[in-house]
Amino acid sequence: MEMLTTLSNIIQFGCEFRVLFNLPNDKVVHVHKSARNELEVDIKDGHGIAIVKATGKHRAANKVKQVFPSAEIIETKPL
Repeated sequence: MEMLTTLSNIIQFGCEFRVLFNLPNDKVVHVHKSARNELEVDIKDGHGIAIVKATGKHRAANKVKQVFPSAEIIETKPL
């Protein structure tokens, strides 16, 4: 007799964070975005909001810093 195993609980290893950041006005902004950087970004007048999937606030902020190395992180909050 073959037993079937089903997964009844789903574990989520990351959640979404909203990261507010500023970009410098007096510099050329470098962007290092690749396919593995999963984030949504909205930038207006040097201020940005990124929605990032990560396992914590620090990692979410670091993902934004990887894409925008000159960014100043203002706030990181879970969604």
